[in-house]
Amino acid sequence: MTYLKDSCATIFRTGLIAVLFVSGCIGEDETDLRVAAPRTTLHVGETIQLEVSEKPPDGSPRDLTSADSGTIYYTTAESRLIPEPDGRVTCIGTDGKEQESAVIGVGNGPHHGHIRFELLPSSAKPLLEVSAGKTRLRAGETTQLRVFASQPGSARTELTAASTGTRYLTFPGHGRADPSVVRISDSGLASTVSSLGRYNHRTVIVFVRNGESTGWIELKVGRVTFKES
Repeated sequence: MTYLKDSCATIFRTGLIAVLFVSGCIGEDETDLRVAAPRTTLHVGETIQLEVSEKPPDGSPRDLTSADSGTIYYTTAESRLIPEPDGRVTCIGTDGKEQESAVIGVGNGPHHGHIRFELLPSSAKPLLEVSAGKTRLRAGETTQLRVFASQPGSARTELTAASTGTRYLTFPGHGRADPSVVRISDSGLASTVSSLGRYNHRTVIVFVRNGESTGWIELKVGRVTFKES
């Protein structure tokens, strides 16, 4: 992915798709997709569902929320705001700040739109606890993930396997879900790519969902072995 930047906009390009993120330019927003959300302020751990529709010059709006319609979701800060292929968006952090801002961009063929969110901290823990045998890996290595849901009292239920309904998405810094650096098997085994190409290291967010519950973990992949902190 490449990007172009000027004083009022950032354009992210991946293949034939260009997504425009406008930051305060009046009269220059030519987006043709309507992107709506129940609210645009999210605390860490909160999820909302976006609604995307085409704005035709006449006639009724056409719903384009589903990935089956060809819609792709991007973010300006995938380490803090996670877009899922079905249009759900989850805040996973604020970079240690009291408030952070991030944009979700939406592309569908030649059409595009965007929506901005304010991100706020939360004292609540994620409903899913995600751990890994190790979080710092050399390219080509694997590590076993484990996912637990807390139950009343001290009990925990393991939900690592895909058969329990758990789904994994990996975000290696490309603005959207991409398994090209870390791939997660149905048993929760995380396998890293054998070569990082021109990169010396990559930081990958593994986002986990089971029903309405979410969790996440950060993995670092490098050319050489990292020391666990």
